Amino acid sequence: MSKALALLAHDLRLLRHTTEYEFRKVLAFRVGFVVRELLNGVAHPAVMICLYFALYAQASSEAIGGWSFPEIVGYMILSACVQKMLFHHRLLEVADQIFTGHLTKFLVMPFRFFTLPLGRFVQNTLLQVAIATLCYFAGLYLVPDWWPRPASPSAAAQAFALVLLGSACFLLAYYCLAILAFWLDVVWSLSVMFMFVANFISGRMIPVSQMPPIFEAIFRWTFPYWALSAPIELFMGRTPEGFFLEGLGILLPTLLALELLRRVLWRLGRRRYVGAGM
Repeated sequence: MSKALALLAHDLRLLRHTTEYEFRKVLAFRVGFVVRELLNGVAHPAVMICLYFALYAQASSEAIGGWSFPEIVGYMILSACVQKMLFHHRLLEVADQIFTGHLTKFLVMPFRFFTLPLGRFVQNTLLQVAIATLCYFAGLYLVPDWWPRPASPSAAAQAFALVLLGSACFLLAYYCLAILAFWLDVVWSLSVMFMFVANFISGRMIPVSQMPPIFEAIFRWTFPYWALSAPIELFMGRTPEGFFLEGLGILLPTLLALELLRRVLWRLGRRRYVGAGM
């Protein structure tokens, strides 16, 4: 027990140092920081707003699929903010480290390797939450008539909790895909394919509630939906009573299942790892 507690304490100290290092790294290149951290994710919602403007201009009704144009604009604004906070596959280097054999130097050190990606997750979450919050309140000040507002403080807090849990699920899902590099050499392709599917399921392109009912019924069983579309609708007050608890009922078991899968894949992959040339 004392050995396990000592290892946990060591991992926590390493997590703090890793998080600090990741912050220094992303802040070191100022132009890259602006493009990668501030402007990333802005173009897609802007294009979708223009597309929706054309659709609503041609529509005979003020609402399409239960959404008015101002509501869709609000959804896309929130989509950009939430998307910034969600973990993405480009933040992981596990597959490259396995392919090149650089993983070996970490395996001989007295800490759990997952602490390093976890430190990057913590750094990215703290940074992106700060950026998303800044962007949200800047937009609220500049264009208050179009900017979405939370239905209530509790709705905003519940939506934020779902986003964080969903982001943790994305971390574990992409990590599991990266570990497949122990067996496969197409990990990058799998991650990109998963990203496109997850973007559709999460409602990044269009609100899930605007899709056919069968799609919404299926997507509500998946974590990408509860990571983006569901929190936005909860924030906007478009969800029924008990919606937050339903989200927890999906995200928490998914988080546990992905964590167990991560450990199993890591243990099996370590057995066949031979260093460079994987």
